[in-house]
Amino acid sequence: MAALPIATWARIEAHARTTDLDTGLAAEVADPLWMLLRQYQLGELTGDDGGAPVAVDVQVSWSRLTRYRPQGRRGTIGDPLPAADSELIVGEDLPPLEATVTGEPAFRLPSAGRDPRDRPWAAALRAGRALARALAGQGLGAVATTLAADPRTRFDPPPATGAEGDTERRHRALLAAATPGVRPSIDGAAVLSLLEPDGRLPADLLAPADPEVVAPVLLSWQAEMGREWGISSNADPLPPAWVADRLEYAFALAAPALPPVTDAPPGQEIPPGEIQLGASEYDGRGLEWYSLDLAGGPPLGAAADTALDTPLDAPPDGLPPAASDDARRIRGRRRATALPAALTYPGMPSARFWEMEDAAVALGRVGAGATDLVRMLAVDFAVVYSPDWFLAPVEVPVGSVSRVDWVVVRDTFGVATLVGTGQPGPGTVGRQFQPSAPADAGGDAEPLLVVLPAALGALASPPREDIALQRDEMANLAWAIERTVLGPTGRGVPRPWSKRDFAPPAAPPDGHDAVWRLSTPVAAAWTPLVPVRLPDPADPGQQPPSGPRVLRAGQLEDTATATVRGAASLILADLRDPAGGGRHADLREEEVTRAGIQVQIIEHLARGTDGRLFSWRGRQKRPWRGEVSSGLRYDATTER
Repeated sequence: MAALPIATWARIEAHARTTDLDTGLAAEVADPLWMLLRQYQLGELTGDDGGAPVAVDVQVSWSRLTRYRPQGRRGTIGDPLPAADSELIVGEDLPPLEATVTGEPAFRLPSAGRDPRDRPWAAALRAGRALARALAGQGLGAVATTLAADPRTRFDPPPATGAEGDTERRHRALLAAATPGVRPSIDGAAVLSLLEPDGRLPADLLAPADPEVVAPVLLSWQAEMGREWGISSNADPLPPAWVADRLEYAFALAAPALPPVTDAPPGQEIPPGEIQLGASEYDGRGLEWYSLDLAGGPPLGAAADTALDTPLDAPPDGLPPAASDDARRIRGRRRATALPAALTYPGMPSARFWEMEDAAVALGRVGAGATDLVRMLAVDFAVVYSPDWFLAPVEVPVGSVSRVDWVVVRDTFGVATLVGTGQPGPGTVGRQFQPSAPADAGGDAEPLLVVLPAALGALASPPREDIALQRDEMANLAWAIERTVLGPTGRGVPRPWSKRDFAPPAAPPDGHDAVWRLSTPVAAAWTPLVPVRLPDPADPGQQPPSGPRVLRAGQLEDTATATVRGAASLILADLRDPAGGGRHADLREEEVTRAGIQVQIIEHLARGTDGRLFSWRGRQKRPWRGEVSSGLRYDATTER
């Protein structure tokens, strides 16, 4: 006798044979009273399986992120920077992680004089005033007066450049030392460039003060300026995480291995190892958990950082033992009991089937195409599974990698249910907010939660530089269009352009109706990015080269005046010559897509985890507005 199959259902949902979502969401029933009677008849109203969660017991293991390693690249494509030692990022006075990754200095001392923007006026003057206050506070006002009067350390506006606006010209007139009524000011950048590592300046600048007395003041002031503005003493002033050929950042973080789910037997130690996270394409727009993925590679040395564990013997007054112990631990475990709260959001469907809902959100009006999976999943979650989510908070240290070891839910009937564990395996589905694992890890990667020491609610300045990189298929070029460039004061200077800048100049009247031109003009704010084929590394002598295609910043010659002009922005100057050595930092061609990209330099202000203020300057990259047409033509005949 053949066995008959038994059909089972976990959930019965209303289904309408139509593409209109309103019909399904209405859930029309011909006889709702009959349904209630059938539920009573079958015992569905007895409540023996309808318990609601009243308590959640959870265990979380965590390990602090202790190591940071930049993975930037300069110069020739595929040429990484020398392997940098990992940096310890555990402490109380560390800036937000964005400042560590993207922060670039305002003072570029080795290249001072090559570009006035290497020593911005605002930063140099404010640094000089801070030095004057520090010296006066120690009774060394005479030294400040000498520094303000000496030509080597007195602030004098440098010669005018092309990247200036009305604000810069007014500042130049007001700050000139020869202007009547203007007191000379100390040039903080000049003092920094003359300062020796031991805090000494030339003796004639300090006379008659004792150099041993002045040196601590100068070193303290130098450290303060480094935190506030950033000081570069390297030939390459860009952050070591900057990938020049992609206009983005790359870095890695590491934490010691997590403790096991259960306590280790006496005498058995936790196996050494580290958890490594990598961000190979960070665009500078804020770090979140999804900015990093689980990564492999050379260890960063986090496994040895467990020696930094310094638990307190006794908690201070007023602090619970868990908080006092975790404050100085590198890794640990926490068990907590929380009261679950239903997860809600605006427009959430009512938990009761026939309850009238707010009409402000009409989920039935949401349209989704056949390939719009994200929107369909969001609607499906909202109308089917939204009442099934509860929130039970558990605190973990900021700047750590965590794992939820197990979760036990107790309901109104006193039943305790184990709903999840931290054990890896292909059957553990439905986890959210965890970094992606390498392809070779498959489904057995350990589930992790990442809480980064990132800035929350950082304030952003107007763009100091703003350029757009867009393709021009008709001219077979890409263009770097400068909208704002960094001026000598440290502020952005607009570079406006209009259609008139692309119009050919009028030719003198000579009775002809057309004029032959070598090329049509292009606005001064447009810099060509010329496609170049690099040599194949396997056969560098092959002609023509068969290597990868790149984009290289070029220059334009004005046929009317025979002058050659190039880019004025710091972004493109760093792209062409990042270390002042005449090298090309070619841009990968695939980075400038048909959508284009926008790159900005922005200054940020945020508070660290201890409440202190931090400021830094960084770069951001985002998609842009599509292709552009310059109208550039060669060997063209135009009307007069």
